[in-house]
Amino acid sequence: MLPKAILFDYGMTLCTEPDADYEKGAAVLLSHAAANPQHITPPALQKAIWDVLADFGFAGVELDRSADAIWAQKLEVHFLGVLRYVLERLGLVLDVDLWHAEMLYWDACSPGSPAPGAAEMLEYLDALSIPYGVVSNMWFTGATLERRIVSCLPHANFRFILASHDYAYRKPDRHFFEIALHKLGLSGGDVWFCGDNPVCDVEGAAGVGMRPFWLRLSDDFDRLTPPRVPYTRLTNWADFCRLLEKAAQESR
Repeated sequence: MLPKAILFDYGMTLCTEPDADYEKGAAVLLSHAAANPQHITPPALQKAIWDVLADFGFAGVELDRSADAIWAQKLEVHFLGVLRYVLERLGLVLDVDLWHAEMLYWDACSPGSPAPGAAEMLEYLDALSIPYGVVSNMWFTGATLERRIVSCLPHANFRFILASHDYAYRKPDRHFFEIALHKLGLSGGDVWFCGDNPVCDVEGAAGVGMRPFWLRLSDDFDRLTPPRVPYTRLTNWADFCRLLEKAAQESR
């Protein structure tokens, strides 16, 4: 049976990113320094950002953390607040506003590209008249996330693009998923969710009744701890389209 709507994660799902070079982002910020009285270097600026994140319990790569630790991290940290604190603490003044600084930092750290087959898959959803949206853990603003996604997938017709920055809660907490369901006017059982993270995306979506799809474009399932709920594996968007086609035929 076809879903009434489909929700997607952003990173390594609809779009891909290279391994982040955070010091490159810090260097771009410092290139816009109108004042740098302490002669702060990119490594020092990035370390100051990491130190704040560590205070909030965000040290390390999320996939390397235990499922229980990820579930316990209910609230999102905000890059703009962290950056404001760090800049003022170090006496740095930028010649751009904080939102532009956020965009410059992310673009330098980790530029995005459309995931292979994502544009064609979304076009197929349009043909099936299935609405779709994005629910992403993101310490950047929703406006910055939307700018990134639209630049990668300019012809997609997203119902909405939600960043956890704008809603306080982060996946896998049910509150963030529930606001998306509220916007759709649907219950979890009517919606499919696709994402790359076994806890945030798969366990979180299952927790509100959605059908979860665990997508790993690199087909590296064996290196990760699998979700503790039923799910469907995906390694590419073409296979997802074939599942939709089969569901469409069964619905006729």
